[in-house]
Amino acid sequence: MKTIALCIKTIDRVGMTHEVISCLLADHVDIERMEVESGSIHLKIRSVPSGVFKKLTERIRQIPGVKELEPVQILPSEMREGQMNTILETVSEGMILVDARLKIQAMNRATAEILRLFPGDWEEEDLPGLWGTDPECLRTYLQSGKEQMNVPVTICRGPDMIQVLASFIPVRSGGKRQSGLVIVIRDMNQVRQLLRSVNRKGMVQFQDIIHQSETMKRCVETAKKVAQMEATVLLQGESGTGKELFARAIHFESRRANGPFISINCAAVPESLMESEWFGYEEGAFTGAGKGGKKGLMELAQDGTLFLDEIGELPLNLQAKLLRVLEERALRRVGGNRWIPLRVRIIAATNRDLADLVRRGRFRKDLYYRLHVIPVTIPPLRERREDIPLLATHFLRKFCARSRRPLLSLSSQSLLRLQAHSWPGNVRELQNVMERSVYLCPEGETELKEVYLSDVLDTDFAFPRRSLKEHLAQYEKELVQAGIRRFKSIRKTARHLGVSHTTVLNKMKKYGISKKDIFC
Repeated sequence: MKTIALCIKTIDRVGMTHEVISCLLADHVDIERMEVESGSIHLKIRSVPSGVFKKLTERIRQIPGVKELEPVQILPSEMREGQMNTILETVSEGMILVDARLKIQAMNRATAEILRLFPGDWEEEDLPGLWGTDPECLRTYLQSGKEQMNVPVTICRGPDMIQVLASFIPVRSGGKRQSGLVIVIRDMNQVRQLLRSVNRKGMVQFQDIIHQSETMKRCVETAKKVAQMEATVLLQGESGTGKELFARAIHFESRRANGPFISINCAAVPESLMESEWFGYEEGAFTGAGKGGKKGLMELAQDGTLFLDEIGELPLNLQAKLLRVLEERALRRVGGNRWIPLRVRIIAATNRDLADLVRRGRFRKDLYYRLHVIPVTIPPLRERREDIPLLATHFLRKFCARSRRPLLSLSSQSLLRLQAHSWPGNVRELQNVMERSVYLCPEGETELKEVYLSDVLDTDFAFPRRSLKEHLAQYEKELVQAGIRRFKSIRKTARHLGVSHTTVLNKMKKYGISKKDIFC
C-alpha cells in the first residue's frame, strides 16, 4: 500500500504530539511510523483520498504552534539507515552485527564475499554455526566487554578453511549493559597483499637498468634468466657498477617478488655484533638482550631474498657459520637450541676476486662453491661507453628536477669529456659528477657546458700523471670559477663555498682568474 511522508515544523510545547495524533485518528488515518524530535514531527501515513488528505493537513495547520507542514521523500531515520547501509556496502572489510545470544542481526556484502556465502545463508543463523567455530571462544569475546583487535581466526565453511583477521567490538545499550558485538573481518590474503605492496616500495625491474650497449644487454639477459630460478647468484663487478640494482631486479622479477628483500652489507656491521644481527638472539642470550628475543636479518628475509653485499669482506669465523646455514637451510639464534627452517633465496655480491682470496686463504673454498653457482659479471662503465649518454641524460633530468630548475641539455663538449673519462667509480661516479655539475651550473643557463670530473681518483689517464697537489689545485680553481659564473658575485661564491670573501680573492689571484669572469 502506498504511503505519504510528512514533516511538521512546530514550537516546543507540551501536548503537541498528542494533538497531531488526535487529528489523524479523527480522520481514521493509519500511522505507519512516527519520529518526534525537538521542533519537528515526522510522519509516515497510509495513503488516503485527496479530499481527506486536504482536510487533514488544514486541521494540523490550525494546531497552535504548528509553523509549517510539507511532504518529504523519506523520514530522517530512513535517511540515516540508507547512508549507513551505503557505507557498510562500500567498505572492503566485512562487518557482522550479533546480539547477546550470538544471533546474527546484520552483515554487509563484503562479509558474504569473504566467507563465500550465498543469499540467505546467514538468515536465522547464529555466529558459531556460520563460522563453524567453538561458541565458547566467541562468548569469551562477548563477555569480556573489551575490544579485541586483529585476532587471527580460521573459519570452517564445509571443506574450506578461510583465514581472516577479526576485530570484536562490544555494543552497549542502556548505559553499560552489553547487548552484542560488531565484528570486523579482513580477508588474510588481502592483508598479506597489502603488506606486500608496501614492501614493494623499493621495487626495481630490469627495464629500470639504463643501458644500450651489447655487453650490458647480454648481462641483463643472463640476470633475467637467473631471476626465474631458485639457485644462488653471485654478482661480480667493480664498486659502483650497480650490483644491488641487479639484485633487486632479480628479486622483484622472481617467484619471491611478494616476499621481503633484505640487504646485508658484510663490511658495515662490526664483527662483534654480526652474529646477533644476522641470526637473531633468544631472551637472556647476553646482557642487554631484549625481552622475548629478536629475529635476525636472515629470519626477516623468510620467503624472500637475502642479499649479501660485499661478501668478500666477511670474516673467516662467520664464513663457517654462513656455510652451515646455507647447507642446512636452517639457522639457530644466539643463545637458542632450536633450528629454524630458512626459506630464502641467496644473492651475494662482491667487487673482490674471490678466487684469488681463496688461493690466499682469505675466503673458504667450500663457501665459494656454495655461492658461485650462477655468476653474473657486471661490466665497468669504461667497457660500455655507449651507455654514458643515456645515463648522463637520466641523471641530468633527476638532479634538475631535484634542484627545481628547468631541464638542462648536455653540450657536445661536455659529452665528449664524459666519454673520454675512465670512470674508476663507474655509474656511481657518473651520478656524482652530474649532480655536482647541475648544482654548479650558472643560473639562467639552458645547456650544461661544463662537467666537473673527479679526476683526482682517475687511474687510467690519457695524459701524464700529475701530483695530488696539482689535481687538488685544478679542482679548487674549477670550483671558484664555477661559483663566480653561477652567482655573479665573489661574496655569494664565498658564502656558498663556506670560506671568507678574502679567501676567494686570494684564490682568484693565485689561479689567475680575472674579474671579468664574473660576467662570463
